[in-house]
Amino acid sequence: MPRPPDPAAAGGTGGTDAGAPVLRMLGPADRRLWGEARLAALTVSPEAFRMDLADWRAGGEERWRARLDDPTALALVALLDDRPVGLAGGLVSPDGVPELRSLWVAPAARGRGLATRLVTAVEEWAGERGAPLIRLAVLTGNTPARTLYERLGYRRSGARPGEHLMTRTLGERGA
Repeated sequence: MPRPPDPAAAGGTGGTDAGAPVLRMLGPADRRLWGEARLAALTVSPEAFRMDLADWRAGGEERWRARLDDPTALALVALLDDRPVGLAGGLVSPDGVPELRSLWVAPAARGRGLATRLVTAVEEWAGERGAPLIRLAVLTGNTPARTLYERLGYRRSGARPGEHLMTRTLGERGA
């Protein structure tokens, strides 16, 4: 199992650190918290995801919970006052390339650098696996997310219907 992100970089351990959200790596025992975070993301920001609440109820929840049992995957939740205010995942794709998945930050927690912290934690996870790069997919209409990824050094590398594919070489950071 991957080691948790550096507590100093994550904002401490436990509940909060002077109002800064805390990153927590989740495992199989954290299914309730993972589900709570995912439902919050789908409810508050449905435009950011391919899956919606109906998909969640039709089997998506089990697929998401299975990630917690996958020793090659990473599940992170950002907590503020012990409530989820962000999440991100890391999965190794069938072609062996690590992927950043489902980044989300609650509106009340935006503007604090939390998205960058979550992305960085997933990149560190990918780097610990010896990966030279990381990939993600962002919905074509999600301009704020695409802008964030470009600022962090991600570049378009392809497309799928409704999505831009982006990659970043690990160890390099955008300007």
